Amino acid sequence: MKLTRNFMLEELIHTDTGLPNNPTTEEAAKLADLATSLLQPIRDYWGGLHVTSGFRSAAVNKKVGGSKTSQHRLGEAADFKPLEFKIDKVYEWIIRDSNLHFGQCILEKVGSNEWIHISLFRKGKENYVALTFDGKVYSPYA
Repeated sequence: MKLTRNFMLEELIHTDTGLPNNPTTEEAAKLADLATSLLQPIRDYWGGLHVTSGFRSAAVNKKVGGSKTSQHRLGEAADFKPLEFKIDKVYEWIIRDSNLHFGQCILEKVGSNEWIHISLFRKGKENYVALTFDGKVYSPYA
């Protein structure tokens, strides 16, 4: 199912765990919002993105060690890697220059693996939260 010009639902629900990962209608609608309001504008500006994690069913989230309160569980977050540009440049643009309305944007660098986590606005919580994560500690991005 096509969500935007460049994003398919399948891209945002793919998992290598072998477990079922099917969103409800409401979760799929949130994934469409995520693709439209955040991922597509990033792809339009920076080119190719590889989504490494989008929606996660309860079983998938548990298998990958995700937080029980993760926005991935609701279809409200995605992790991705830019294909053509340095991850730090893309992250800086998102949090400083893009005018995108995000809940959290986290630059995650764990060992040699790195990705950007981005989520939709969160009701009743702080938004425009820019963090880094080293595999152990979340820190405010300076």
